[in-house]
Amino acid sequence: MPVRVTVVNDYLVVVAGVNAILSEYSDRIEVVEKHSVSKGAMAVDVALYDTFAAPVGKHARLAALREDPSIRAVAVYSFASDQAAVDDSLALGANGFLSKALPAADLVRGIEEIAAGSIVTMVGPGHTATGANVWPAKDAGLSAREAEMVGLIVQGLSNQEIGDRCYLSPNTVKTYIRAAYRKMGVNTRAQAVAWGIDHGLKPDR
Repeated sequence: MPVRVTVVNDYLVVVAGVNAILSEYSDRIEVVEKHSVSKGAMAVDVALYDTFAAPVGKHARLAALREDPSIRAVAVYSFASDQAAVDDSLALGANGFLSKALPAADLVRGIEEIAAGSIVTMVGPGHTATGANVWPAKDAGLSAREAEMVGLIVQGLSNQEIGDRCYLSPNTVKTYIRAAYRKMGVNTRAQAVAWGIDHGLKPDR
């Protein structure tokens, strides 16, 4: 019987991309739309919490998912892969941590193990599962990481807050942002916010 999974993120294009990855494993994974879960129409085995540009309050979001009786387990799905990110997620009650560097087959295996009751951490290197994915501003030339940085700028976060949220050093955050600004053709934070809103980097809800 397939594992029932819902993908949680505030960017519809991100959800669609992850759903596309999982749809190739329909014999093992049944993707359930989040609105169906929230209405109580059906329970899911695993909520895959994609933290791409997670808005302020991501800790509260994770806690709410863990307390939802229609969700049996929660797996954090993230670009971050360092021990601090893993420890933070598990300390907040996540049942597992799955890196976006995982091949799609390993992502599915991790979801299955979490659904079976295991606490799973999978951060090994590999061909990224998001290679077949989409994210806001991808068509404009931004990488997924650069788009995530701009998405957080749109939400009003400072470089320090972005680094804390994404487990990146201040210099790494600046490097991503500088690269994004060059591609966007902007020079100021206000210009970056306007560009980001115009290119889908404001959360849909």
